[in-house]
Amino acid sequence: MKKLLLVLPLLLVTGLARAGDITGIVVQANDGRVQLEHALKLASNMHEVLPKAKFEVVVFGPTVKLLKAFSPVAPLIHRVANEGIKVIACGRSLKTDKVPASSLAFDVEVVPFGAVHIMEREHHGWEYFRP
Repeated sequence: MKKLLLVLPLLLVTGLARAGDITGIVVQANDGRVQLEHALKLASNMHEVLPKAKFEVVVFGPTVKLLKAFSPVAPLIHRVANEGIKVIACGRSLKTDKVPASSLAFDVEVVPFGAVHIMEREHHGWEYFRP
């Protein structure tokens, strides 16, 4: 069942790619460690299928705490960043959860408001995906 859940989004995205070029795909992660890890791995897998598309994983809510430099998720963040996938933290969530931007993993970017960033990407033709 897990394999099916991982393959279905890829089939959907692959179908979209045939219909036309995809500018980018923004993946949301705001529901804890399991979802964050899944979002990062999913973006990596989709990037293999759609190498010309840009990818971002936008993290907000309390999940931003997992973006710290010494988080157990930091090696995965570094790996996907090396693949060209942007990992983005919501500045508003960082402030709410009292996480200084200076404590984030080296590869993490900060935007003022994660949800607004996602909407802006959609407005500019990006595909939105929430695992």
